[in-house]
Amino acid sequence: MIEEIEEIVRRIEAKEIAGADDTALASARALAILAQRSEVKDAAEFRKEMEDISRRLVNARPSSASLRNCISHINRGVKATGEIDLVNLRSLVEASASRFVEKIKEAKSIIGEIGSKRIKDGKVILTHGFSTTVYAILKRVVEERKRVHVFVTEARPGLEGRQMAKMVGELGLPVTLITDSAVRVFINEIDNVLTGAEAVAVNGAVISKVGTAVIAGLAHEARVRVLAAAGTYKLSPETVVGELVEIEEGAQTQVIDLDLLTKMKNVEVRNPLYDVTSPEYIDAIITERGVVPPQAAYLILRQMMEG
Repeated sequence: MIEEIEEIVRRIEAKEIAGADDTALASARALAILAQRSEVKDAAEFRKEMEDISRRLVNARPSSASLRNCISHINRGVKATGEIDLVNLRSLVEASASRFVEKIKEAKSIIGEIGSKRIKDGKVILTHGFSTTVYAILKRVVEERKRVHVFVTEARPGLEGRQMAKMVGELGLPVTLITDSAVRVFINEIDNVLTGAEAVAVNGAVISKVGTAVIAGLAHEARVRVLAAAGTYKLSPETVVGELVEIEEGAQTQVIDLDLLTKMKNVEVRNPLYDVTSPEYIDAIITERGVVPPQAAYLILRQMMEG
């Protein structure tokens, strides 16, 4: 396989590419690179190569609906063409990848604009982990000259929240970085919880960074509104027919040093990367189509699938 594509797959698998949007963008780039540099001699061989790399990308981050939808979008275009020559097939893949990239960028910009209207001046926001979509909203908040205080969890064990805190602080907003377990201590100071998403199921359940479900439960108990920011490309079509979004697990070494673990008897380490937040704990989902209740996920998915 082309070395640069191998590196993209490795970085997605190792969570070095962390955000759901960044994962989809990297996957689109991988298939575009294949279209540009593949050394196969005919269209049939190229299609086989596409299938192999597409499968590897999906397996590298099975929880990511945006990655899966990106791959599906590009491959649908390929399958719909029927028999065409290799040159045109390469061009088609590049064009499809480019369209999906533009879709993500446009959606994120619109979500930033819509989401910022939900954040009032002087409010206190809590976000969990790392989300470029949440960042887009906060960036827009700053552009509108609103002043908000942002609490950011560390998001253990990967600690992606530290990067989020750094980026939000560089926007000029005051940031308080806290451990995940300290959310209950501060929840009564919070006006809104704002979270990203790895995927959204047909019933409106949000799959996001592990710990989100606990935070949403605490917010519900404290009567704090929970807003999830997610482009419609994060909706999971597979859940329409009853499939569950796979919850990946990370390396044991994110939780404990292996040398220490070997000294423990009868101890198993589990490290789920995501969890599922029930739609009853989500007040609204901010999409590029507007702010919708979780229950509207089915309607949007049906429209997308019919389209």
